[in-house]
Amino acid sequence: MNLGTFPAFITGFYLLTQLASIIAYMKFTNLKCENYDKSFLNFRKCDLKALSRNKVALTVDVQIFQLPIRNFSVNLDVYRKANGYRPFLFNSTTNFCEFFKNRKRLPFGKLIMDAVELYSNLNHSCPFNVRSHLLKLVCFSFYNNSYNFKHDFIVKDLVLQNEQLQSLPAPTGEYLLRITAAFYNVWKFKVHAYIQIVEE
Repeated sequence: MNLGTFPAFITGFYLLTQLASIIAYMKFTNLKCENYDKSFLNFRKCDLKALSRNKVALTVDVQIFQLPIRNFSVNLDVYRKANGYRPFLFNSTTNFCEFFKNRKRLPFGKLIMDAVELYSNLNHSCPFNVRSHLLKLVCFSFYNNSYNFKHDFIVKDLVLQNEQLQSLPAPTGEYLLRITAAFYNVWKFKVHAYIQIVEE
């Protein structure tokens, strides 16, 4: 797969999260993480936590062994379930480092990251050297004092919020967001996030 620079994965994620006002709720239903290089990283956490019937929190903690990161790309495949999961909207790759240099160049991406960064330490441009953001992580109180924050990329208790939805055309149903990450042009891990969207 060719690692491009068009920042479409942020746009795709935005389209799936900013849906029409008829949506009653949207929640994560399953989460799977694949590690392609255990010498480079480790998944400390990859799980969902039910907060209520229609609200589920996502947590992913990736421990990185080789810092700093100066080259980071992400591919997003979006699928909708219809006699199996079929491609829907996007299969594109973005240079994540370039996006963080200027978020305003992609308004959809800025909206998403403005929300996600409240739950994550992945909130700055390259190089990613998590050590330098240790104090900020401690202030966010991720997990407990026994965690080694300085080597982790963390998304903690991310919940899909209905009040953030806007009127964009997209059908209800079951979706799969397949996110694959590459460091220095080599694929290192993949996350499968399954989402259910239900009408009122």
